[in-house]
Amino acid sequence: MILNFLEKKKKEIDAYHLDFLTKKTAKETFTAIVRTCSDFDISAMAHVDCLTGSSMWNMIMFSILSNAKGDLDNDVYGDFAKLLATSSNVESANIPHAMQEVADQIAKDINCEEFKSMSPEQAEKWLQASTSLAGYKFRQFLKRHGHRCLGEFDVHSITWGMDPKMLVKLLQNLVGVNKENKKKEEESISETISGLQVPLGFISKCLLKFVLLQCRRGVRGREAGKSIMIKSIHHWRKGYRHLGKLMASEGYLPDEELLFFLTINEINDLLNTRSPNIISRANYRRKIFPILEKYKFPEIMKGNPKPINDEDEINRFCQLRFGFNSDSFQKRWTLIPHIFCNPLRPVCLLPGEILITYSTDIGWSPYFPIISGVVTELGGLISHGAVVSREYGLPCVVGLQGATKKFHTGDYVLLDGKKGILQRLPQPEK
Repeated sequence: MILNFLEKKKKEIDAYHLDFLTKKTAKETFTAIVRTCSDFDISAMAHVDCLTGSSMWNMIMFSILSNAKGDLDNDVYGDFAKLLATSSNVESANIPHAMQEVADQIAKDINCEEFKSMSPEQAEKWLQASTSLAGYKFRQFLKRHGHRCLGEFDVHSITWGMDPKMLVKLLQNLVGVNKENKKKEEESISETISGLQVPLGFISKCLLKFVLLQCRRGVRGREAGKSIMIKSIHHWRKGYRHLGKLMASEGYLPDEELLFFLTINEINDLLNTRSPNIISRANYRRKIFPILEKYKFPEIMKGNPKPINDEDEINRFCQLRFGFNSDSFQKRWTLIPHIFCNPLRPVCLLPGEILITYSTDIGWSPYFPIISGVVTELGGLISHGAVVSREYGLPCVVGLQGATKKFHTGDYVLLDGKKGILQRLPQPEK
């Protein structure tokens, strides 16, 4: 029922009129944007409803497993993770799969080395204009997912559709790579349940089959609902970029980007007063933004938000979890060798590298066909990195606080996804 509702809402959002893009003056555009606020309320509410429902069914499934085992141990967590893994057209899992399809088609339609030798601008131009199947698949990818990106809740962010060069660079690395497609075939529910470690009685198995169906529908609904909500935000993004251009051309702003460092009320006041004080505040915010952007905060906060002191937080984490401080961090872990290294930011990822980052969202999804492992400081069993890694059979460690401080691009590392451990290796001899 909810999926049918989401499909209807998706069609409405896709066909939204975007009247504010037709206005000729900054004041008219701002008024039109403000009037659209309630038009997008229902997409956000639908996502919240889907998120709530999905979480409820997940908790029921978790309770069935823990009650059957009589304890919360690794078997319960492992089975819960296995049951959540599903390739049933989940939005976040479709993105890396679709990127792999585009790369495979490029290899069929054009010489791989020729495509790799193009500049990103040339490669993008070819994909956008080509009548080949590769060009068609690339444009279809942008049509379905072009409103997504890193930091997609921020209207200031640049989406894949607005600037596809990041995707093009990734395709240039991915095309022609003979890497096994790790995306798993989906098991039947009976096969999945029969392979669990937790001992289940007949009634528990029957109940789990029903609950698992609801969980999988919930995952699809949650991801679909979020995509629709982000599409609504993208409509606003278009409107505010249009507004910024008009305000700059009409002399309200020194440049259009400054708009994104103003509040809604300040934009309104500036349009009515042209106050230089408002411009000064915006300039100051833009100046300190690179510093504020690097702040990290606890997952749970009480009182006024306070950035984490990294060293103190790492020491606290190691002391609580392992009984020693971070100075003994690498000396005390028993490690099993796994694979190769990491970039911390989404640039120039190469096949076989391990992604180590603070957290992942759907903006990282295109990289999953190319990487060989994932490590995040934040996250849990149902976080984005964990869910998509399960779909692709990638080793993944989440909740490894301090990882982005301890490891850097170019390091060689050992990653053991089963034991949840990571270690730096000596650089190999050339």
